[in-house]
Amino acid sequence: MAFRIEVDDFASLYERTYPLVYRTILGICGDRAAAADLTQDAYVQAYRRRSSFRGEVPAEAWLHRIAVNTALSGLRRRRVRWTEPLDPTIHDRATAPPGEPVDTDLQQALLLLQPQARAAIVLRYYVDLDYATIATILGTSTGNVGSLLSRALERLRHELAFDVPSVALASSSAEEVSHGR
Repeated sequence: MAFRIEVDDFASLYERTYPLVYRTILGICGDRAAAADLTQDAYVQAYRRRSSFRGEVPAEAWLHRIAVNTALSGLRRRRVRWTEPLDPTIHDRATAPPGEPVDTDLQQALLLLQPQARAAIVLRYYVDLDYATIATILGTSTGNVGSLLSRALERLRHELAFDVPSVALASSSAEEVSHGR
């Protein structure tokens, strides 16, 4: 029941967790304006459901489950596919937490993943949650989380492979020639 106290002081929970919840939702949906809206929706849902929080898990895990489900349902509702990212220096400055790094190649590659796989990647590598917590948030098993992450990382590796093989091949061929003699 110690976790129950965290939800009772909702204003403190909001202030402490907003940047991480926003970043999680942004990683899932890929659009700053939508992430800001969905983050607010998630907090509204959490506030309305706070009386049903049993205190069996940390409040952050409970809140992340609501946030991930809100982001996934937001993706289903909107069915919007962004063809190219907006320039973050021009657009949506007010919705981004200060100092947030933007990697548009990674964000574009994340958008190619299935929403649940994207959520798993974001929760593991953006939020640094363990497999058990991710499984609880996504409503699946830890084994399935491992499988989701493995397939998603392989897809990301494939998508983020840069067109530099010719340079790498040329330098490795020169090394092989010099080491071979």
